[in-house]
Amino acid sequence: MLTPKHLWRWNDPMNINENRPWAGIYKIGAISAAAIVLIYIIELVIIVVYGLPPSTAEGWFGALQKDRLIGLIQTFALDLLAETFHVTLLVALFFLLNQTKKSTGTLVLSCAFALIGFAVYFATNITFSMLSLSDQFAAAASEAQKSQLLTSGQTLLAIYNGSGPFAAFFLLALSGILISIVMLRSQVFAKWVAILGIVGYTLELGLPPSIDPAWFLQIDPILIGIGGVILIVWYVAIAVKLIEMSK
Repeated sequence: MLTPKHLWRWNDPMNINENRPWAGIYKIGAISAAAIVLIYIIELVIIVVYGLPPSTAEGWFGALQKDRLIGLIQTFALDLLAETFHVTLLVALFFLLNQTKKSTGTLVLSCAFALIGFAVYFATNITFSMLSLSDQFAAAASEAQKSQLLTSGQTLLAIYNGSGPFAAFFLLALSGILISIVMLRSQVFAKWVAILGIVGYTLELGLPPSIDPAWFLQIDPILIGIGGVILIVWYVAIAVKLIEMSK
């Protein structure tokens, strides 16, 4: 009979738990996973209460001026911090899942996709650029200045809604799927944890931006939202396992 404890144990015949040199890395990974969960829950609450980011530059400026902290969270500024935690979590998972040396190639490919995705995401993130424009807009003395700033804001939003961020999220989701496949093949995590990762990251892929805008705006947030909720559970499971492995 399976008990709750059996759902979490890894049943590794090689007794991975005796291999302790990475305990500190596992602990950092657990903290990173917990931090990501906290960030995603905060963002989810803000989105439910205040809605998705505005679709216009004027809307962004208004949200950032009305309440800077809420506006930054609403426009996913915390994702920059979450992606930083993803780096340390990825390192911990690499060492944990690479114990048997059977999945090194997949793990290396996953890390490569993730690092490229991180670089593209940070290069195309517009949150703090929009914050700067918002401050300038609030201080603008003439309508001509405001019009120019709104045009600059719309240009940034074109980047935000373009292929760059989509490519970043696609690579990051693909990295998560590969990690979850390695989990599924390993004896470190319970199978249901791996399946959650595969399903959650597949939904996080969403729809490509070339899809009809009407469909994209209606369906994409729903898919990503469901995937995000699933991944919160996935990160919690990873945090629990990494804490176990660090003891």
